[in-house]
Amino acid sequence: MFSINARGRQLRRPTIGASQAAEPAAAFSTSPISPNTAVHSHTPQNRPVRTTPEAARSLLLSGRMPDEVIVSGALCLNGESRLRELPRLLECTHLEVNDCPNLELLPERLRATSVQAARTGIRELTGDWLVREHLNLSGNRELRRLPERLTARSLDVANCPQLTRLPATLHLTHWVEVAGSGLTDLPTGLRVNIHWQGTAVDERTAFRPEDLKAVEILNVRNVTRRRVLLERFGLDRFVREVGGLIIDRDRDAGGERQLLSIPLEGDEPVVALRVICPSTAHTYVLRVPPHLRTCRRAAAWLAGFDNEHDYRPIIET
Repeated sequence: MFSINARGRQLRRPTIGASQAAEPAAAFSTSPISPNTAVHSHTPQNRPVRTTPEAARSLLLSGRMPDEVIVSGALCLNGESRLRELPRLLECTHLEVNDCPNLELLPERLRATSVQAARTGIRELTGDWLVREHLNLSGNRELRRLPERLTARSLDVANCPQLTRLPATLHLTHWVEVAGSGLTDLPTGLRVNIHWQGTAVDERTAFRPEDLKAVEILNVRNVTRRRVLLERFGLDRFVREVGGLIIDRDRDAGGERQLLSIPLEGDEPVVALRVICPSTAHTYVLRVPPHLRTCRRAAAWLAGFDNEHDYRPIIET
């Protein structure tokens, strides 16, 4: 069942049929467009509207929605809360619709050099997308589906937790950013670099951190990559496997607490406070700045105090 918005357009559109999907991707239009091109409300729906970025912006924000729009330059609509949908067929140089929380419908057929569509209200993308360079879909918390026909140089789906799979027909040429997504693997045959927070990692680090070993992290020379591996591995597990040097110990309501230090080649050491919760008896390992040398100072810092003498907990739970 389809829901209809105030302008009569389906808010959930059917997927492009097999006969349409078999068509080859069209090339970018290179036809000159006059900067004085006007947009008329009586333009037939089956004829493309060719217009300038300024006129296209006004048209889309006015509530009128032609079926096909060809823009002579970059279409920038960042931060527009009024924007709910884009034309079914859209061509432009660069498309920017970041931070449009009510945007739910993107084109079924899109041709652009780059696309910035982070933090919108989109849930599903369908159809045929050709993006010559970068496609940024990061921060779309409800995004569950990408177009079956999607070609791009690079793809960013960071912080898209509902996105659990990429289309088997996805074509990328350089890299995909997956940090914070719901992905657990890549489609068979997709051979691209995997990024986690901008750092190149392997599939184990991205999707199976439980298979990593602490000694591997210690042996990594690249500082940035080592930090990513440590984040994926988990501090508690890292300290448990490596051990570390005890530089201070004392007691609190939970029992003995220890301040541990693990040296890292070419980087500051990992310094962590190991404490026992008085209520649950669960052990926690909490990282603190490397210049702290006592458990009390570390506990005060974790509680938000710069001066350890200001930290005087009455009850610890």
